[in-house]
Amino acid sequence: MDFIDQKGCLQLNENLPVLHYCGDFVVRRNWKLGPRILDDNELLFFPQGTGTIYRKGDQVYTLNQPSWILTKAGDTHSYHFGETAATRHLFLHFSGGEWFAPTLLSSIGSDVIPVREGGLPSAMISQILHIAHGEKDTNRCNILLSALLSELEHLGNISKNTSIPSWKYLENKKEAVIDPAYPLVVSKALTYIRNRLLEPITVAEIAVHCQLSHEHLTRVFVRVTGIPLRQMIIQLRLERASHMLRHSTLSIKEIASQCGYAENHYFSRSFTAYYGMTATEYRKEYADPRVQHIVPDERLEEKYPINVYFHINP
Repeated sequence: MDFIDQKGCLQLNENLPVLHYCGDFVVRRNWKLGPRILDDNELLFFPQGTGTIYRKGDQVYTLNQPSWILTKAGDTHSYHFGETAATRHLFLHFSGGEWFAPTLLSSIGSDVIPVREGGLPSAMISQILHIAHGEKDTNRCNILLSALLSELEHLGNISKNTSIPSWKYLENKKEAVIDPAYPLVVSKALTYIRNRLLEPITVAEIAVHCQLSHEHLTRVFVRVTGIPLRQMIIQLRLERASHMLRHSTLSIKEIASQCGYAENHYFSRSFTAYYGMTATEYRKEYADPRVQHIVPDERLEEKYPINVYFHINP
């Protein structure tokens, strides 16, 4: 396989997968999608385990930890997103790619690949979304996608040969298709919150930013996401805190402060209520000593808008 021409320029190769569209969505709790059949392959990444249920054929998986899901073209599948909180997922729709992930894209490949943390594949899918949104460089997107598939091929082989906890099988239920896209005003509110998690945030100032009354914004937000604005602020702060607990050596007090909590005891109560364990217990369970030097890059989510489809090769 030759990626370089005689002039030393990177060329699109016929073996590369072709990305069609992608996005990064936060969907309301208890949202259901499918059953459905796609004409192309779909790769999803769930950064958090929120109890989302994925069904493919007779198999049913409950996602209680960060996971990658690959649904092959022609497979009947459905999702029942987490019942207790809004769920974020990043996705890519593409064709081809068998050269880079022959097992993963075959009938015997892993449907679900659980991971302890996002790592390199997480950064790769974020970069693909950034390019698809900004530069719309088809060649770069497809090359990065091929590398991502190769990494997941490796992770999938590991998960098949290690003692990953078995998935819980549930009875099949009929699901209804619901449009995942948020209204613009909700996307605008979520972006405002994410960019100001370090600061005190009030619903009133979010309403002013969205140019709506306090009451109207509150009603729209709850109707779409299933949770109040105040609860979403807490959820996003705690998700940032969990990331910092895994990837930094900062003290819990410092992390609380950097996530917008002026009082450490209030942060501790909120964290325990949300994750079912204390911050100290969470760090002991999920922190990886090999990446303690990494500082979370909060700007990564600002490189492209949330809840927007990016079409690159229709």
